[in-house]
Amino acid sequence: MTVISIHKVILVLLLSAASVGTAEFSVANVFQDHMVLQRGKPIKIWGWTTTGDKVTVSLAGQRKIATADKDGKWMVTLDPMPASSEGRTMTVASSSGRQKVEIKDVLVGEVWLCSGQSNMSYNMSRFRNCADEVPQMKYPMIREFKTFSVRTATPQPDALGAWAVCSPDTAARFSATALYYAIELHQALNVPIGLLNSSAGGTRVEQWTDTSTLHADLDEQSRAGKQAEATADADASAGTLATYAKEVKEFLAKVGVNPSVIIGDTEDAFIKPNLTDEAWTPIELPARSRSGVTWFAREVALPNEMVGKELILNLGTVNKEEITFWNGVRVGSQHFYSDGSVHTIPAKQVKAKNILSVRCTAYRGGGMSDGQSLSVAGGQPFSIAGEGWKQQTYATKPHLPRAVRGTLYNGMIHPLIPYTIRGVIWYQGENNTNNPHEYRKRFPEMLKGWRKNWEQGDFPFYFCQLANYHPKQNAVATKHRWCLLREAQAMALSLPNTGMACLIDIGKLGTYERDIHPANNRDQGRRLALIARDKIYGEDIVSSGPMFDSMTVKGGKITVKFKSVGSGLMRAGITGWYDHRIIQLQTHPRGLAIHGFTIAGADGDFRMAHARITGKDTVEVWHGKVPEPIHIRFAWHRNPLHNLYNIEKLPAVPFRTDEIDLLRKAKRSR
Repeated sequence: MTVISIHKVILVLLLSAASVGTAEFSVANVFQDHMVLQRGKPIKIWGWTTTGDKVTVSLAGQRKIATADKDGKWMVTLDPMPASSEGRTMTVASSSGRQKVEIKDVLVGEVWLCSGQSNMSYNMSRFRNCADEVPQMKYPMIREFKTFSVRTATPQPDALGAWAVCSPDTAARFSATALYYAIELHQALNVPIGLLNSSAGGTRVEQWTDTSTLHADLDEQSRAGKQAEATADADASAGTLATYAKEVKEFLAKVGVNPSVIIGDTEDAFIKPNLTDEAWTPIELPARSRSGVTWFAREVALPNEMVGKELILNLGTVNKEEITFWNGVRVGSQHFYSDGSVHTIPAKQVKAKNILSVRCTAYRGGGMSDGQSLSVAGGQPFSIAGEGWKQQTYATKPHLPRAVRGTLYNGMIHPLIPYTIRGVIWYQGENNTNNPHEYRKRFPEMLKGWRKNWEQGDFPFYFCQLANYHPKQNAVATKHRWCLLREAQAMALSLPNTGMACLIDIGKLGTYERDIHPANNRDQGRRLALIARDKIYGEDIVSSGPMFDSMTVKGGKITVKFKSVGSGLMRAGITGWYDHRIIQLQTHPRGLAIHGFTIAGADGDFRMAHARITGKDTVEVWHGKVPEPIHIRFAWHRNPLHNLYNIEKLPAVPFRTDEIDLLRKAKRSR
């Protein structure tokens, strides 16, 4: 019997259902070494083989048999299993070809799909504070399946991606938000956590929605036209997708799930290279490199006074990550490129003639700057910049050509269905702020479509509300799209089994910050995890900041009553740049100086208001020039003034009580 190990990634991208009936025996690519299966629920396992073949799946004493259908697809359902941190082997065997696949180090715990755009997809190495924590990320019970970005015109049966175990060697590539979420759950539950990371930057909610949902409002003729277009696009891109799948397989075979780490002895020829080999191309720094792994190297002849002495090597800026070798010995690395790369070379390694080699890992293009030098402590720098360098590409990261049309749902979500999951965490919306009213419809539609297609009931769906962004508020908001998108997100809480993490306070501090990607990923993950721990895992904890409940008007003042106040309301401040610390502030006189409220009368002229906490769950708001207030807004700004929290240190959620059509009003005022 032929045994196939999934330790080496097997990627199959099946592009035509018609060809599947005679497919070679395979297991869906999401089932690999180091995977995590969902505890306490029936578990679907599937793959492809020749029509009529019987396939047997065995794991933890269970043995299930399925027969491949007319399209060659087979599927078994394993009985629910308790959590297990014991790495076990799952075997999948076919009857006709006597082939057997062994999938090793399988754990059972909690599995979450993590999706959205860049604030979900950005990994730990993207942020200085997160990159600094990578060396401490030793969580063997946390694993991530990272899908490659694929958009297609028709739903694909198999996913492109690989599982990784969280360690200092792999954590740099984990989604930062998802990893901190997993850490919180793992520490609270003490069970394995599996993350299905299917996210892509710069994407709209429509791209994550299945086409039947997107086209539900069209008439029959229009739907048929859309289907014809999709079929034509699929036919046109079939060859391109097949090539892309092959390139992904080859890339993963070379570098694994984390291109920043050298696998075994696969790159020994680069660590101490033979620079006379014609594969090394002469270059002059600065020089660019393609996405993937590129080596830069050179010979270094030193003057006698530097031989045998400890040296300081300054590589300038290496974009994005690097590992540096001197005469075949590793002397340093960096994971956050804007810091620059400075390494110490031990005296015993310093010869008259030396070989310096630098492994550069880039994700959207990279390379090395100019200005490289060597120096003895306190001495003059010895330049090794400019000429004399050589370059060789080891592995180029594949990119799907822009000409390929389709949706991310077809290429990145549909292939994962029906992998058994506990639920979804989601961070997206920035790319839909141009039409926030449409988001009120599209976001719930996408959510309901996922639940329908997964056929696992109304599984939990927890999402992040857009964080604060752009200049700090100093006046009443006149631009409303960002605020309206937050409002549209909050409206989705009307759907069952949903939860929202308010991030109105975690954007960078300062008066004019333009980074749309908050570095405080720890709080993003933690606040999502609080919802899960409260709503699913049975902990008696507060998982939301104060939310608007009701208002009353008396004597020219509005009293706002909040729900989800936990132990009560408080005024708080934030310290820190990347990882915020929320500090309760005393007020003088007691109860004053709550920021973020604006009020208006019947004329709709909003003014920044005074406010004070008057009770455990109430705030009184007023303005001397609004004697008869009827409308109130809170934190209604892209980057609002905000210092209202509950004592559990969760921020009050933005809201408004008026129903003014702000987009229409803005157009009239132009």
